[in-house]
This record gives sequence, C-alpha cells and structure tokens, in this order.
Amino acid sequence: MQQLYDIDLLKDVASDRTSAVDTVLLFTAVTLVVLAFIPLVPPNDAIKGGGLTLRGVIEFGLILTGLFLMTAYARYRSLALADLRSPATIIITIFVAWTFFSSIWSPNPFLAIAKGAELWAVALAGIMFVTLSRQLHSERDQLQTVLALGLVAALAILILANIFFWGTPLPSTGNEALPLHLLGEEPPALAERPRLLLAYAHPLLTGDFLALSVVCLFSTRLGKVTKGVGMALLLGLLWMTDARGPSVAVVAALIVMAILKVRRNSIRAVVAMLLISVVLAVVMIFQDALFRPFSSLLTDDVYTLNSRTELWPKAFEYIFEQPIIGYGYYSSRYLLMKDFIWAGHAHNSFIEIWLTTGLVGLILVVAYLAYLCRSLVTTQHCLLIGALVYTLIQGMLNPLVFTPGLPMFVLTIAALSSEYQAAQRRAAR
Repeated sequence: MQQLYDIDLLKDVASDRTSAVDTVLLFTAVTLVVLAFIPLVPPNDAIKGGGLTLRGVIEFGLILTGLFLMTAYARYRSLALADLRSPATIIITIFVAWTFFSSIWSPNPFLAIAKGAELWAVALAGIMFVTLSRQLHSERDQLQTVLALGLVAALAILILANIFFWGTPLPSTGNEALPLHLLGEEPPALAERPRLLLAYAHPLLTGDFLALSVVCLFSTRLGKVTKGVGMALLLGLLWMTDARGPSVAVVAALIVMAILKVRRNSIRAVVAMLLISVVLAVVMIFQDALFRPFSSLLTDDVYTLNSRTELWPKAFEYIFEQPIIGYGYYSSRYLLMKDFIWAGHAHNSFIEIWLTTGLVGLILVVAYLAYLCRSLVTTQHCLLIGALVYTLIQGMLNPLVFTPGLPMFVLTIAALSSEYQAAQRRAAR
C-alpha cells in the first residue's frame, strides 16, 4: 500500500514539474516574440535601407526563434501545433497571399514579400501560442496571464538593456548628453519634447508596447493588488513617453473592459462601451479645460493631429490614381516621403492598407474586423474587446491592423482565445 502511495506521489510531482516546464516554455516563446517589436539597433533610412536591414533581420529572427521553440516542444510532447481553421486565420492568410502578389508591381518587391511573410509569422506565433496553451493549461485565463507576464518580462529586459544602450535605465529624449543622433533625428528637435526611450524604439512604438501591456494585465485574474501595482507602474512609464494616441486609446480600452466585467451578460453594454470610448477620445483631445493634468499633451499640433491631416489628402490622391490593387504592400514610404520626409507610412490603418494593397486588401481588413466584432458580441471576451478598442482608436493615427507588430500579435491571440471560449460554451450546451 505504501509503495502505491509513493508511486502516486511521484506521478503528482512529475506532473507538477511538467506543468512548470510548459509554462516556462510558453513564457519564453512569448517574451522572444514580444522583444522582436522593439528595435534593438539604430534605425536605417526608410528608402536607402531597402528591404534587408539589420533591424529587420533581428526582428524576424526573434519571431522565428519563438516559433521554433514552440514547434520543437509541440513535437516533443506530441501536441497539436496550430489550429488554422479559424475564419480570422483564413482572412489573414488570404491577405498575406495578396501582399506576395502585390510585389509584382511594388517599387520594392523584396520588402513587400518580407513584410508579408513577417505578418504571417506574427499571426502564426499567436495561433501556436493559443493552441498550445489550451492543451497544456486547463485554467481558463492562464493564457492571458502568461501573455501579460511575457510582456512585463520583455519590459524588464529592455529597461536593463537601456543601461547598455544609453547608460541609464530610463533615458529621455530631453537629455542632450545622450547620443540621440542614433535615433536618426536632430537632438535639438528631440529635446523640445522629452520622451521615454526603450532601446531605439520611437516613443509611439514604446507607447503601444506599454499600453497593450496594461490591457493584457487588466484581462488576467491575478490579484487586485498585483494588478493595481503593475498597471500603475506601466501607466507611469506610458506617461513618460508623452504618447497621446496610446494614452487616449488605453484609457478608452480600460473603461470598456471595466464595464464588460461589471455587466458581462449584457450585449447592450458592448455598444455602450464603444460609444464611451469614442466620446472619451474626442473629449480628451479637444477639451483640455476639463483635464488640466493632460494639458502638457495638448500642444498646438494636436488640432492637425501632428500634421496627419495634411498627409492624408496627399495619400488619397495616390489612392484614387490606383484604387483597386494599390501600390504594393509597404510601398507607402516610396510615395509619401517625396512630400513629407517624416512620413514612412500613412499614419492610419485603413488609409495605409488601401494605399498599399488597394480595395482588395481593404475589403479583407473590414471582413476581419467584422468577424472579430461578431465574435465579441457572442463571447464578450475581455482581452479581445480591450485589444480591439485600443487597436481601432490608435489605428486611426498609426497603421496597426494587418501590420506585423505587437497589436496584431495580441489581437490574434485574443481572437483565437475568444473562438475557443465560444466552442467550449457550445460544447457545454
């Protein structure tokens, strides 16, 4: 009898160790993929750099390393690798195929193919992460926890890396003693607006990283104290980036997610959330008298959206010349920088997609977002609604949708997790 008890005890210990290895594996893979979205080397010229740059190689290499790690472990454990039957996955796959096809008329065919492949790799990483998580962890919200902790770990690594890059853990563009010329802009211009740096990322990219970390952390079931302290630190760092778009978008996303948690079973709450997020965005941008603490964010360039309202009409001129097929994925820099030297892209998700991939690409994006909204109404998935609200609001100022980056990675994970949740509910019925 004692021998049988010892055997059962050994099995339990082995099971606990296996579960710990599973969690560490997924955590490591997510951290590697997330690190890919923060540039670790100085930027290259948007035109002269062409399609192959050291920054691009490191970015793609980290994503592929995360994919390899998950693939090797799935083979070792004899697990299903990826569920590619999701409608959202099918739409992304069709879009990637179209980006490859657009390389035929693109001014830089290699760049169109490389970025299309990277978008597919980002989506695949999200799909594999969700597929493996559902097999390795029975807890419903374990996936969100691992994702949030991976983002926090990547942030800690980047803060430590800043000591190597800049000589201080929290460098600012207001410190002219730093080698700010490495960012590709004149130091005096950067000093006018002090902003936090993570490695060599643009402050807006840093803002996206921190804001989505807040969204992911809020969606977990960690303790209130842990979440409160973590979110306070992340929001403090976000404030240091002076990133207006991410700041507005994350506040709207948090309000929407909070309402969803309070009224999880009300479909009307979803509609109310979206309306509140839009109203909040407008009020925060144009009514500084109501939000004195945000007055530093409301400079003269707010009313032109930092010159975006001048850029967009020019982008539409190019769109109307070739509206159906576009100019090739990631080709906007070769068009817009002729008139706006700072415009490496159209600074709007929908304009960017229409400009580069035409109506074909735009229809696929609309179909993808429509499917996510339909899934959201069915499941009211907390992470999905937070990621979607953030991506839609911030995506009006910068290209996030169907662009290889952290927003698409988080959105892919949230979408597939929501689908699994809906499938579990149908099976329970």
